[in-house]
Amino acid sequence: MQYLIFDIETVPLADLNAALEKEAAKRTARELEKGLLEPAEAESLVRSVSPFLGRILAIGMRLYNPADSGVKDKVICEETEQATLETFLETINHSASQDMRFVHYNGLGFDIPFILNRAAILGLPIRNRRFTDLRKFRFDPHIDIMQFLGHWNMRDTVSLDVACHSFGIPSPKEGEVTGESVATAYAAGNLQAVSDYVMRDVEATYQLFLRIRDYL
Repeated sequence: MQYLIFDIETVPLADLNAALEKEAAKRTARELEKGLLEPAEAESLVRSVSPFLGRILAIGMRLYNPADSGVKDKVICEETEQATLETFLETINHSASQDMRFVHYNGLGFDIPFILNRAAILGLPIRNRRFTDLRKFRFDPHIDIMQFLGHWNMRDTVSLDVACHSFGIPSPKEGEVTGESVATAYAAGNLQAVSDYVMRDVEATYQLFLRIRDYL
């Protein structure tokens, strides 16, 4: 059995049409009512977390085979979102991935629906039916560590940062580049910083998986 641990990073879409700009403004206004973010931060957040207002910037992956304890890492961050998704889906659609299990943190709530929607919008095929199987309350084919730790109760779930601190694992949030600045790093051509950031999340998810896999 092989496992694919992955995490996506998203950024706001540029050049939205009038209808989408109106929707973004409406959601940003609701976010600002909470009084927790500055206007620019609220707008960036709203656009980044919606597959209708944002896009995929990078995908970090770790292929793990317990049989030989080997891992293979890869960060996909192409010049276009379509190229990034096409490269990722080459792995997902490959015949060797048909019995793979997918490991993530809140992947069922965010990463995978985002990927599916962006793939559909861009017209990219996903032929691996296991990857698109998002049924809850099970850990095959998807192992959502956040849901495992929260026992499928959203009131009891915690952030990746909190989970890492609880298990004594280095937090991926402690670094030069953060989720708020990853788009800036990419725009500046600092692809190494983007790669390092996304792989910190993958590494943390992997370490959590090693701690919980005997309890699944």
